[in-house]
Amino acid sequence: MQKFVNFQEKLQNVVKFEQISEELDNLKIIFSELISSSLNDNEKLNIYYEINLILTSLLDQKNRSNEENDQIKDLMKIMMNNLEVQEVMFRIADEETNQIQEVRSLSINYKASKIGRQYITQKAEQLQQKAVENQTLKLNMDFQQEQQIQFNDNIYEQQSKEEQSQIQSPPSKRYLEIAQDELSELINRSKYEFDQTKIDQAFEYAKKAQDKFKSDINYQQYAEYVDQIIVQYNYMIENVKELDSDGWIFDGLSNGISVKYKFPENTSTASMLMETQIPVNAIRVLALVNEMDLNYLWVPFCKRTYVNKVLNRACKVCTSEMYFPIIPDRECVFVGEGYDRLQVNGTITLLSRSVDNDKEFLEKNGIYIPEKSRFVRMYIKYYIFEITPIDKDSCSIRACTNVNPKISMVPNSVLAYIGRKFAHILIQKIVNFAKTFEKSPFYPVYLEHIEFYNWLEEKLKNHLKY
Repeated sequence: MQKFVNFQEKLQNVVKFEQISEELDNLKIIFSELISSSLNDNEKLNIYYEINLILTSLLDQKNRSNEENDQIKDLMKIMMNNLEVQEVMFRIADEETNQIQEVRSLSINYKASKIGRQYITQKAEQLQQKAVENQTLKLNMDFQQEQQIQFNDNIYEQQSKEEQSQIQSPPSKRYLEIAQDELSELINRSKYEFDQTKIDQAFEYAKKAQDKFKSDINYQQYAEYVDQIIVQYNYMIENVKELDSDGWIFDGLSNGISVKYKFPENTSTASMLMETQIPVNAIRVLALVNEMDLNYLWVPFCKRTYVNKVLNRACKVCTSEMYFPIIPDRECVFVGEGYDRLQVNGTITLLSRSVDNDKEFLEKNGIYIPEKSRFVRMYIKYYIFEITPIDKDSCSIRACTNVNPKISMVPNSVLAYIGRKFAHILIQKIVNFAKTFEKSPFYPVYLEHIEFYNWLEEKLKNHLKY
């Protein structure tokens, strides 16, 4: 029976070989034996990390031929595509929080593992006699330092909890003052509807103002606001179309939760669509998604999320830090917006997108995000969460997402597999917390912001007439 220590000994022997062909042949054998071994999931994952680190170090050496690099990449792809490896990753990730943290610890520690250190040290000794190869080693170590997780915290601009609470409160009626003319009346009505999170109605009034008064000298003072509303509305409409688009591939139905996926053209990403119906009040589901500080409880692989800035009661800029087995930690900086579309199509719609590269948006809203991060930054093209209230105590949910995790050399099929697993776990956790809301960690926070949620509840009552 293969033991954990046996695999470590075999890897120690591998790093002694001078010919890359010998190293790769032996790594293939070790990997094959690892998959069929009786080691537990954590032990298998740990050995997998060791193999992956050796391959990464080999790949980064500049004196390799193209043929050798292709051989290394082929082995890395074989390992990543292996179904047993993927199942091990998700068996671990789907366990309770303390076990998830153990995986995160493994994923960090493997970068400084004993085998990895020994490998790099031995290679350094072999290369000390040649000046050119010494330079290669230096480049290799620079690469390792850049890729490894740095333990100094990024400095992000964040609002105080008091400022956030003041902004995220029920709206006033400050836009209902009597207008002096038709143009200012249209703008006031648009601003009032936007303040009520009704983007469709805000767009309607803003577009009327633009169409009728664009050549008016007084229009220029409102032009920036009108342009903002039109852009925001068009972006929302363009993305929510994905919920009803064609080309979805059905993945499966589990506990009433349907998951579908597809591969958008001209991208290296996979889109996911999740649908379900649950016997829970829609506002409580909304609270789960809205309280960003707690979304690590239901978003798979999320370490923490914090709010950089609340722009209005229905719009926040946030940062989420994610860890994944095998690959370096990720983060995403995104804006999340909520819209009351009850009068339009009977839904409450939440929409998120990445903004770390949107310099104009960040500058306009006074948000500072460092250009460099200790994490690899993922890109969220869109994350749509649509809630349709059915009655007082039930609602349906549709969620659609397209995220680029910035992982190289991984086929779409693997990304889709990971994404489907991610989707099943995410929506199932939302459903579970929603069904046990009053006993969940979300309930005390919900009570802290009860004035805001009562305002949303009134919208629901008016829509459903209860």
